[in-house]
Amino acid sequence: MLRLNVMRTALACVVTMTIGHGLVACSDDDQQMRTRRGSARERSSANGDGGAGTLEEESTGTAPDTLPDPSSQPMPKLRSLAERCKLISDRNLDDPTANDTHFRANLRGTDLGIPVAHANDLYFFFGDTAGVRGIWALGPESLPDAVGVASYSAVKSDPSTLCSNLRFLGGSPESSVGRAQDSRIARDFAGAWMTPPEGHSIGEYIRNPSGPRGKGAWPNMPGDFEVPSGAFSHQGSIYVFYTTVESPSVVEMKGAYLARWTSPSATGLPAYEILYSVDQRFDDSGPLRGDFINIAPLVVDDYLYVYGSGKYRQSSVHLARKPLSALATPGGFERFDADTMTWRAANDASAKPIVASPTVGELSVRYFPAVNRFVMMNQEINGSGNQVVVRFAKSPEGPWSAPTAIASFSDPAFLATYCCVNGVCSGKRLFNCDRAGFYGTYMLPDATKNADGSFTIDFTMSTWDPYNVALMSATFE
Repeated sequence: MLRLNVMRTALACVVTMTIGHGLVACSDDDQQMRTRRGSARERSSANGDGGAGTLEEESTGTAPDTLPDPSSQPMPKLRSLAERCKLISDRNLDDPTANDTHFRANLRGTDLGIPVAHANDLYFFFGDTAGVRGIWALGPESLPDAVGVASYSAVKSDPSTLCSNLRFLGGSPESSVGRAQDSRIARDFAGAWMTPPEGHSIGEYIRNPSGPRGKGAWPNMPGDFEVPSGAFSHQGSIYVFYTTVESPSVVEMKGAYLARWTSPSATGLPAYEILYSVDQRFDDSGPLRGDFINIAPLVVDDYLYVYGSGKYRQSSVHLARKPLSALATPGGFERFDADTMTWRAANDASAKPIVASPTVGELSVRYFPAVNRFVMMNQEINGSGNQVVVRFAKSPEGPWSAPTAIASFSDPAFLATYCCVNGVCSGKRLFNCDRAGFYGTYMLPDATKNADGSFTIDFTMSTWDPYNVALMSATFE
């Protein structure tokens, strides 16, 4: 447990109210580093580069419930893994990239980055986010979540545009705490703000709010480990699945709820309304038996499919769904049994997981029309150590293929390319491999089909030492 700064008399807060919601920024001079995902989300750091090819075809869309039968297609094989860029920091935590988040958004470090295409924009839902000057110190503060945005058409045409054109939602320059301390800072990023459902208290959903640890300073702002786990766009709104921890001192994710951003805007604030709790494992009465805490959503025809893991990094992958027509109301899920390939009651204990691997945490699922496949990506720790793997299927239920490792700490070439040297992360080097690793991999909405028949999937990947997000690409043949 990291120390709290008891000298809070110097704490300054700015609240800019917009349509009943707040953009909140809290200052704290203490900028100490802390072990974040390494202690709670990344407890194990167990022990290929290539081009993406030539752009030929890109496509995305709502998935059909079955594909034109691709059974005659060979299983895709990994050709290469490449790093397009680091999105937040370069050589170290305080070295900006071309996105210049340190000065454009007073943003020093973050993780996750779940992409959601909505109208003309591509939003990225980031997790616990630290400031540079005066706000959300990395160490003594429980950190809020941030939202990035870029042009969807530009990213679809060339994902590398994210390396210099990723921007973050934030407040005005006049309200900036950081700008008052450093004139180079344009404004402060905006932390996600939640409004509870009518008749419910915010404390039912947010148990570790942002601000000084354990103080409940900003009860409507999810803090450490209370983060987005999946999101999707539907009928003009963006829906975000969020996790809930047990308490400020026990940051194990044990609950999940669904929130709605009714008017997403690249110039607005991330203010959400909580709709309902989805699942929980605080006790044994979870509506989905506690198997859906980290959730990857996928819209398939008239249904919302949710791929879930339960106990963090100690869970298999389960599948449930509900009609989109019932999206605004709690419950209504049915659960899939992978043994019989049938749908069961939501709390049916006999329903088997669609992926049996017992070490899944965050996960991402997409349908890519360009390659005629459903794709699942996640980080897991298995007999080969810490890996990022993908699985393929021809229907949302599966059966899902065996995993293909695209990044592995057991691969000497991967370590030689991406491990930092003496604490300096120059060039492609991403993390200090003696004490850190990767997690939180989320695929962009579109796969690129290359002229030679191969295809490329781009994804965000988090690292926790340094605390950063990288844009990666994996090419398959």
